[in-house]
Amino acid sequence: MERRTSQLIYLLFAGGLFASSSYEILHFPTDARNLSLHNSASAYDGILLSNNPASLSKRAKGHTYSYFYIPGKIHFTGYQSISKSNLGIRSTKISIMNYGTFIDSETKNKSYAFDILIETGFKKEYKNITSIGISGGYLFSSIAGYQSQIIFSNFGIRSRLLRKRLGAGLSLENVGFLLKSYTNVKEPIPVLLRTAIYYEPRYIPLIINGDMVTYLGDGDSFYFSGGIELKPDSRLTLRLGSSSHRKGYITDDFSSDIFAGFSGGAGLNFTNMTLDIGFMNLGPAGFIVGFSMSKKVD
Repeated sequence: MERRTSQLIYLLFAGGLFASSSYEILHFPTDARNLSLHNSASAYDGILLSNNPASLSKRAKGHTYSYFYIPGKIHFTGYQSISKSNLGIRSTKISIMNYGTFIDSETKNKSYAFDILIETGFKKEYKNITSIGISGGYLFSSIAGYQSQIIFSNFGIRSRLLRKRLGAGLSLENVGFLLKSYTNVKEPIPVLLRTAIYYEPRYIPLIINGDMVTYLGDGDSFYFSGGIELKPDSRLTLRLGSSSHRKGYITDDFSSDIFAGFSGGAGLNFTNMTLDIGFMNLGPAGFIVGFSMSKKVD
């Protein structure tokens, strides 16, 4: 295969952007806010269905469109719809990851690599303190002519104290089964347990988020991620994040290592729309850059 194909395979399987296995789209940030916080805000209220379905905000309602550009000419697009009912909050999302074109150096035949994920979720809140959420989805993955399909579910719970200034969440993610593997060797589904916490100081417009992710069945490997959101006023939010994955981007070059593994971004709130911009520094591999636009509905 061409050199570009080798680079894509490296990014997909050896680079490990967010996990230590394949099916990376299952771990990928849902929107630019989660990208800028290094996926560390799963305990705090979110307007989108993400890691912990119990953290869906009961104030959320509308549509969100997201786009990310990833090193290696990889493109991510996402759409999500949130609606309310008497029973709780419902969300449906579609995510597509396009990894590019593969060209066989001998036959010159072209093939494509992409993931398509469809997921729906539901969240119910009890006495304005504890929330329970569940989501389920289907993933179709195709890489250079090899295809795989899985069905998965996420289960989550989230509680808040101190007038909602402190919260904790627990989620069991990617529980499912393989419908079809890429080859005769079955790829394991990356089941994980996520514990999360957030805290809002009383006199500072700041939200501090932290997640610990443990991969079950993979030697119980784990990593930490953290992020902060500063809200100087009601229309602007500034974000910064990082994780223990940062050590994998270090090259012993001070000028490139100083910001390697960090993420950041900003959110702008308008009357009927929210625009979020985010980035993540992958060190020598480059930057993930993305934006999300959320449109509110009455």
